[in-house]
Amino acid sequence: MLDKVMSEWRPVGTVVGNAGTSEFTFILKQFQAKVGDIVALGMEVPNGTYSSRSRIYVWARLTEIRRFNPFFPFEAAQEIAGEGISLEDTVLSGTRDQLEAVGLILGATSESNLSSLHPLTYPVKPASTVFHPPAEAIRQLLVGGREDERKIEIGSLIARSDVEVNLSASRLVSRHLAILAMTGGGKTVAARRIIRELIRERYPLLILDPHGDYIGLAKCQEMLQEEAPGCEIKIFYPELLMQQQGEALIEKVIAQMTDGVSEPQADYLRSLFNNLPSKEGEPAIDYIERLIARVEKDVAQTGNQRMVPTMYAVRRSLRIVHGRLSGMRKTSAMMRSGSKLQELPFEPLPNPFSQPEKIIKPGQVSILYLGGYDHITQCSIAAITLETLFEFRANLTNRIAPFFTVVEEAHTFIPSSREGTENAVSLPVIRRIITEGRKFGTGLMLISQRPSRLDETIVSQCNSFLILRLVNPRDQTFVRSIMENLTESDARMIPGFGPGQGIVSGQVVRFPLPVRVKMDDELRLSEIGDEDFFEQAEDWKPDRRASARKIAEVSMEKVARGRKKPAPSASNDPPKTSASSVSSRGTKSVSTKVKTASKSKRGASAGNKKRTRTKSLA
Repeated sequence: MLDKVMSEWRPVGTVVGNAGTSEFTFILKQFQAKVGDIVALGMEVPNGTYSSRSRIYVWARLTEIRRFNPFFPFEAAQEIAGEGISLEDTVLSGTRDQLEAVGLILGATSESNLSSLHPLTYPVKPASTVFHPPAEAIRQLLVGGREDERKIEIGSLIARSDVEVNLSASRLVSRHLAILAMTGGGKTVAARRIIRELIRERYPLLILDPHGDYIGLAKCQEMLQEEAPGCEIKIFYPELLMQQQGEALIEKVIAQMTDGVSEPQADYLRSLFNNLPSKEGEPAIDYIERLIARVEKDVAQTGNQRMVPTMYAVRRSLRIVHGRLSGMRKTSAMMRSGSKLQELPFEPLPNPFSQPEKIIKPGQVSILYLGGYDHITQCSIAAITLETLFEFRANLTNRIAPFFTVVEEAHTFIPSSREGTENAVSLPVIRRIITEGRKFGTGLMLISQRPSRLDETIVSQCNSFLILRLVNPRDQTFVRSIMENLTESDARMIPGFGPGQGIVSGQVVRFPLPVRVKMDDELRLSEIGDEDFFEQAEDWKPDRRASARKIAEVSMEKVARGRKKPAPSASNDPPKTSASSVSSRGTKSVSTKVKTASKSKRGASAGNKKRTRTKSLA
């Protein structure tokens, strides 16, 4: 049967030299195959009891093709080059080239079942004929008996445009995927391709979008609804609104953006919440302003001077948070009101504590646009949102559906230790999700153009990778260190890939494959991300209102600072914590930070040291 089937396949070469169980070399016919092609050969192997022989197919992927001419020696080439002679003026042959190809063995299948791939344990026979299988046979091999499994069409083989490459959808959303490529390598194109396929499956999606790479999907909603009826594209900006349990959100923000609070400070903060409850739908930044005003009122009215340092410490933390949020909110609002984005349907981010189902639900893509917010604030917002949503899944309350998170510019949220992690409060949250997410239906897709700047521990726990073009040597070395099944020949291909070309490996496919990502041109919006800056420079005119707005903003800030100054009789706040000194202890809760702070207070609470510290805090 095997011989009959292979007789219908196209022969392309013959095995030569020493062949093993991992690779073999064969002489390839001219123009019959390319690097990345999948080839096959038939052979006999001993059966399990060594009593007879079994016929099998051996499958291999071409990793290298070398071309040489045995009738054109080096000496002749040197003579021709030195004398400037044309090859046509000699008796040497320039048409006797030979191609020597190397096949990386993928595995073997029985002659009756192409789906069951198993390791080859007996060496390939020299002089065997190598065949170029038809597209249908390769498709059957790639599917591997999982015809009924949900699939994500990513593209096609680089060498065989007639063979599509599909990813396992279930393993994608639960086992995590990393897309790594240099700028222009096609990582956003690949991400959009996967997102589109998941939209068709109505799988809940959350996208962390620092630069607006995906907000253009909102303009494609009608087209996407034809493929997935009822799907919605929501674009949220991080306007934190107070809802039920909103005070927990304020505690979380303080814990993420400051050094945390001590136990007495936490008690006082909770008393503020009780005495001054938030209003439904009130912006968090407005509520923080009211809390600051209440603290100043308490300082003026308190008869317990020992509480004054605690009050000032709480006010300092609230001011840090207020300053960061207000400044970033202004910048974000200006960016959203720009000519390119003003037509998009932006909405404030629902409270993840009280309204998680408005962020995560089947058929909805929630894009969290973080443009205009600095690194620390972006990480804080991401940490709060992801941790809160993950807790709803981990607590098994079924409050929200399983969901898949796309983390663009992942090096911002999970930097390596070399980059400094003190401000990356999102790192421990993502580390927990990538470790425990599979159990609770919470998957991640990490995207970055600088792999060497990523946390190696987190990235190495991704079960699948899509590696597109990388030229930087450090990035290539990083990829080699985290991908266990990346061969040296595949690694050498990485810097030579074109846009959208790469290697996909891991649990989403049966074996590593060189792929060409399918381009969804209709999802690319020329007005977002492909601006003509030469045209903009030619048409540019200064904004006459800009200087007036700046003067008004500076004046308002001065007035605001004047209102916030303490009374002359009151002591001043201790020095404010700068943005660069805001430390990160991961996503520890306020109560966790209370323990550390209270220990340090007990160690410095003796005698006049306590009075000195109290005076400085006041």
